[in-house]
Amino acid sequence: MADFDILGIDCGGTKVLAQSASFNSESDLVSPGEFHLEKNYSDHPNWNSNFFPVHLDLQRQEFAAGNICLTEPEMDQGDVIVETINSVISEIGSDIDLHLHLSPVIGENKRGVNKNIGLCFPGIKNKNGVVIMANGPRIPNLLERIPEIDSLYSDSDSCVLGEWKSSIGKMENAENAIYIGGGTGIADGVILNGKLIDFNERDEIKRSWELIMENGKTVESCLSPKGMIDQWNLSHSDKIERLDQLSQKENANPIFEKAAVAFSFLIQDRIRFFNTNHAKVEKIVIGQRLGAFISSSDNILKSFFESKTDIPIAISSDRRTAALGAAWKKICL
Repeated sequence: MADFDILGIDCGGTKVLAQSASFNSESDLVSPGEFHLEKNYSDHPNWNSNFFPVHLDLQRQEFAAGNICLTEPEMDQGDVIVETINSVISEIGSDIDLHLHLSPVIGENKRGVNKNIGLCFPGIKNKNGVVIMANGPRIPNLLERIPEIDSLYSDSDSCVLGEWKSSIGKMENAENAIYIGGGTGIADGVILNGKLIDFNERDEIKRSWELIMENGKTVESCLSPKGMIDQWNLSHSDKIERLDQLSQKENANPIFEKAAVAFSFLIQDRIRFFNTNHAKVEKIVIGQRLGAFISSSDNILKSFFESKTDIPIAISSDRRTAALGAAWKKICL
């Protein structure tokens, strides 16, 4: 396979991040290139910061019945997301030729879709779009609305691949590892015996938003940065937007302790999965905003996590990994 450049786009819960990458066929790794662009959904005038997703039980029922009934707030919020993605792709526009020497072998297909762009997105997806979304609007016709893209990748898988198959990752050469990416939700990842596990194909392993703890809360609601911030804002008048603000509050420890309990619950669940498959976890990688927070702040959250397991923990603070994972997947899978 020849070496060439590609573009990865990470669509998270709050922003769109585009990152160029170079693929090396000898190492089977991608490396970040010079081009980088980010846009926050909140910059759009119609972004609803108070949007609340449809209850997951109802989403599942509608999807199973083949009758997804989008609410008006969902449609409005979905419009903002689609317009932001298209805006990023449009802004890349002429810069593609400048920053990405695209391979003529890859080129464009007959639909005009640029096959050098890999895009990842959260939520449960079918071949057309996002049909179940824990922390945002469903967009079942997403692909129809982004002409340059021909497939959607899992944001969780892309996060793991970016850590595993990029030159800046923390999971390079890992055979058995756990990934926890914390942002609006939790990006779950597992590498078992040198293979990335597909959560959609394995009934015995669940995502963080599907794991219910003894207190009735999901792992995701207690472990994700958004979940921790929401806990504070629901019971305090001095609202916050970031974890570093939370860490400065004198009475924030109970929230971090809940996060540690959720972390332990998640790790124990993953260990059972590895034990069932006769494998032992080599390392845990914590990334995205949660990783960046732990790596840049003097707080007790990392020590809380370390007290819950004897498995080595590595912290990834590079926010480009999901986009790099999407780029690698576009080339290699």
